Amino acid sequence: MKQRRVTENYLKTIYELSQKGVVRNQHLVHALSVSRATVSVSVKILAEEGFVYLVDGKYIYLTQKGLQIAKEMNERYQVLCKLLISLGVKPEIASRDACELEHCMGAESFSALKTLVQCEI
Repeated sequence: MKQRRVTENYLKTIYELSQKGVVRNQHLVHALSVSRATVSVSVKILAEEGFVYLVDGKYIYLTQKGLQIAKEMNERYQVLCKLLISLGVKPEIASRDACELEHCMGAESFSALKTLVQCEI
């Protein structure tokens, strides 16, 4: 479970950063608050697993496989965060909790919550 969560967090973060421009290891270091070595090893593993590819050894891009997971995690985060805020949870707490919940919820439960959020918000 932990490895899947780490993979999903990296992919979502790469996706979010890519919306602002090119992504490099140093961007992940700052965004994820981890060491350069950790990012280096993690990006290498993500590339080996076919989730990302590197251009010129320094620019990180999501593959279709990685993009699909990143978009799914981003959607889960957004829906869960909106739901929690609509229930009166403070935004900073909702953000933290949505980040935890996005990884452990099954597809059926998420779909039901997504429908609820779309009706309520």
